[in-house]
Amino acid sequence: MKNLTEGNVLKNLFIYSWPIMAGDLLQSLYSAIDAFWVGRLLGPDALAAVSSSMPVMFFLISLIIGLSVSTVIMIGQAYGMDDMEFVSKIISNSFITIFSLCLLITVLGTTLAMPMLKFLGTPDTIIKDAHLFLVIIFSGLIFMFTQNWFAGILRGLGDSKTPLIFSCIYVALNIILAPLLIKGWWLFPELKIAGSAAATVISGAVTTLISFIYLARKNVIFNVLKWKFQLNYSIIKNMFTIGIPVTFQMVIVSLSAIAVISFVNRFGPGIIAAYGIGLRIDQFSFIPAMSLGAAASSFTAQAIGAKKEELIREVALWVTILSLAFAAAAFTAINLFPSQITAIFTGDASVISHGAVYFRYITLTYFAYAVMFAFQGIVRGSGDTLPSTLFAFITLIVLRVGLSWALLDKAGMDERGIWIGITASAYLGALLNFWYYKSGRWKNRERLKPYSREI
Repeated sequence: MKNLTEGNVLKNLFIYSWPIMAGDLLQSLYSAIDAFWVGRLLGPDALAAVSSSMPVMFFLISLIIGLSVSTVIMIGQAYGMDDMEFVSKIISNSFITIFSLCLLITVLGTTLAMPMLKFLGTPDTIIKDAHLFLVIIFSGLIFMFTQNWFAGILRGLGDSKTPLIFSCIYVALNIILAPLLIKGWWLFPELKIAGSAAATVISGAVTTLISFIYLARKNVIFNVLKWKFQLNYSIIKNMFTIGIPVTFQMVIVSLSAIAVISFVNRFGPGIIAAYGIGLRIDQFSFIPAMSLGAAASSFTAQAIGAKKEELIREVALWVTILSLAFAAAAFTAINLFPSQITAIFTGDASVISHGAVYFRYITLTYFAYAVMFAFQGIVRGSGDTLPSTLFAFITLIVLRVGLSWALLDKAGMDERGIWIGITASAYLGALLNFWYYKSGRWKNRERLKPYSREI
């Protein structure tokens, strides 16, 4: 555990953020390697099936994501107050609440997967594989939740290195198991696309078990057997007050992604596969900005809890500068070799061509997202999560979906109309988040009270 408000801001930012970047890089690396194995071993249709399933999965786990974010913010502020009793109560109450919701979403996910895929217009050639992939993933959702919950709690306490260790274990297992289960090499059965999903679930289960054992021995606040399991409704209320806007933001993001994939589905498996490859490369490119934005949230939460709010401006400056530098590097590298990057995942000439076109447009968004994640992270760390939800609706639903639809259906453009809609919405999002940060209204958000005053 580390108090981020003590010492040099830039040094603390680097020490705290690099393990987050490394962990996110590992997760994205796994996603890319999984896409590599699926695309190379099973072909573009299988890769398209996995790509089509992603928006459905993201939509159904949005509530968990929102409450996880609120937990991190509350942990950070409580730790900034140096109130470990409050920290312990937040940990136990958040686990009980989110675990219960996770079970509900598992049932909904396995039940609604096929209707949602049909609603999206998923091509008949890939819909069965996409459905099978989703059902297996949702059956192991509890392990995905537990890993993210552990990582969020630890980061709220200023520890970003331990989650990196768990990520290394998870990704290593995934990388080893995926090809073995897809093709049935060695002693493993040939499961094809189901093997990709099964590798994810098995890796998550093993990593979760290791995490529980390690953390329970390291610190008593993580030992489930020591918890009193007493619900504190004030804590749960704060979780939902902060988390529900984030949840709605995630729902908006996922609805936008669903709309976009429904537009992409019009153009067939080739462009769907190119889009799926592009998303995975985008994940890599967004890692620095997203990690720095997450670091900004933790810094802000602890600074507010410790009543050292003067540090926040310096954090915002450094996070923005560093994020833009990383965005420039990614933009340059990808635009130098767009076809070669796409060809890593497939030998299909059509997919490679469509992938290169995708990158020419979407890499322009990297600068916008660098700015947006920085200021959104600062504001979110204060607990003021509603404005970013409103901004998400304006940019993703009104502009992204609306403009993409207009360019496709009214202007008669090809898939490039979608890429233009995505790019325009990213820059509007950056402007709105920067404007709200500069307005200072987020500073008026009601703060958490010490636990002794909650009871």
